[in-house]
Amino acid sequence: MNTGFPHGVQFTPVPNPLLASLLEEINSLEELKVVLRAIHGLHKQRKPLASLGFSDLCADRTVAAMLNASGSELERRVKDAISSASDRGIFIVLKDSLGIAKIFLNTDPVRRTLIRQGIDLSKINNAVSETWPDVTASAPKQNAITYYEQNISPITALVAENIHHALQQHTEDEVILAIRKAAEANARSWNYIAAILRRWANEGRPEELENGRNGITERNPQEDRSDQFYEEYLKRQRARGAQ
Repeated sequence: MNTGFPHGVQFTPVPNPLLASLLEEINSLEELKVVLRAIHGLHKQRKPLASLGFSDLCADRTVAAMLNASGSELERRVKDAISSASDRGIFIVLKDSLGIAKIFLNTDPVRRTLIRQGIDLSKINNAVSETWPDVTASAPKQNAITYYEQNISPITALVAENIHHALQQHTEDEVILAIRKAAEANARSWNYIAAILRRWANEGRPEELENGRNGITERNPQEDRSDQFYEEYLKRQRARGAQ
């Protein structure tokens, strides 16, 4: 790894408190390693209610190697790390109908989904951390990088940098809406998204955002000009090819 991360390396999103207040609290390197590996495993599932079993973590070669343990010793140390992280509000640990413990990331969408399934989280110790809801309440409803990954392609270092720069010039909802329009037009490239944002910078904020809609869950076909953007994008690409 001394040559740096390879081209096209993928990223795993980590909740901000884990890089701030919770990072100050965690004094066990072992716990931090297990937490990061568990978050990575949950993210790889790419589904709203992702979960891991303790057996999944114990069967993970990286977990065994980083803890330098195996068998019952590995199981004990993984359980201790997850238990401590659960006490901090990082994870929710529940038993399924077969009595098998499942690990969930303690975020607002996960909690709401579990509640809709009839699970009473008030009976779970430390199921809701004081630090976790504060961040989710103040954060944007949809993260631009996550939305790009879900609708365009896995994030690369270059795209992550482009999104970062775009967010310095545009609001998060504008960037997300531009990504959505690119996905709908099947023009899955950052150049196309950037062209939409440049147009809005010249013409003004899109009406569907001015009207208070986020541009993702609600849609007015009369206001959707994705085809127009796409045609202009193709013209520019053809012009470049002719040069």
